[in-house]
Amino acid sequence: MKRSVKILSSALMIFVSYIGYGQNDFFFNHYMFNPSYYNPAWVGTEDQAFAAAHHRSQWAGYDATFDPGGAPTTQLISLVVPVKSTFSGFGISVSNDKTGPLNSIQARISISVKKEFSFGEISFGLMPAINAASINTNYRFVDQGDNFIPSGSESQLKPNLHAGIYYQSRKDYFVGASIENILQPTFDFGTQASNQIPVNYILMGGTTLGLMRDLVLNPTIMVRSDLNTYTYDISAVAVYQERMWGGLAFRRAESLSLLLGYSFLEGNKLRIGYSFDYVIKDKDAKEPTSHEVFIRYDLPNLVFGGRKAVKTPRFTF
Repeated sequence: MKRSVKILSSALMIFVSYIGYGQNDFFFNHYMFNPSYYNPAWVGTEDQAFAAAHHRSQWAGYDATFDPGGAPTTQLISLVVPVKSTFSGFGISVSNDKTGPLNSIQARISISVKKEFSFGEISFGLMPAINAASINTNYRFVDQGDNFIPSGSESQLKPNLHAGIYYQSRKDYFVGASIENILQPTFDFGTQASNQIPVNYILMGGTTLGLMRDLVLNPTIMVRSDLNTYTYDISAVAVYQERMWGGLAFRRAESLSLLLGYSFLEGNKLRIGYSFDYVIKDKDAKEPTSHEVFIRYDLPNLVFGGRKAVKTPRFTF
């Protein structure tokens, strides 16, 4: 009995800790096109608003040993708007992440302030959030009635808070640092288990390198850690005529990725990207491929505060 309780409680804690690390710190290969989810200080650093959507199918086709539907899937929608007043930017994001019996939905609101200097811009941001987690206990338990086993489906809501700082230089490079899960919300799902989401730290940086006429290279890196474990993503994306892009990415102890994309409409308002991952480590425990789709639509006329530009046939004022 004691051994069964230990095994089941350990399994539950592993699953819920996946909420803490995997669900709340899921990743997208196209993060460099929309870093607002990972760092609230980034909102307002662009001069125009945009809406973005991501969808990722991780380890496509993977199924659990007995039950189908084990492959993780993640969706994220974002709206980022510059603000011409006390604040410099405002953002909203909603994510949905599902892994087997676990489902996590997050709603985040970002507010940033920006200060300009002769050497660049520094922004500070806060991101209050609501974490909603649910678990559907379709497990085959040996011992029923244990205090560590959720009874049926359980859902919980918890407040959370994230913060960040972002620096954009005059020489086409940037560095950002953020801290997630400051409130460390705990999900017990009605049991005696205490599953706390750990504080996580994110460091991101990148630059723009001119290779030749109409061709630039954007290398970026993102490091994530809870001070016990860490991972990093390194990518290099080449952009031709500000319209099409292609590149490669590497995720520590996980996969290699190919990124492709193209911009449509006047002023490249609509951007569509796709990435393909191939697992290079621990292949036996995963399906070898993952897929991701990214869409971004710019909204140049959406600005909070200040005067909006009114165009006439002769003047812009």
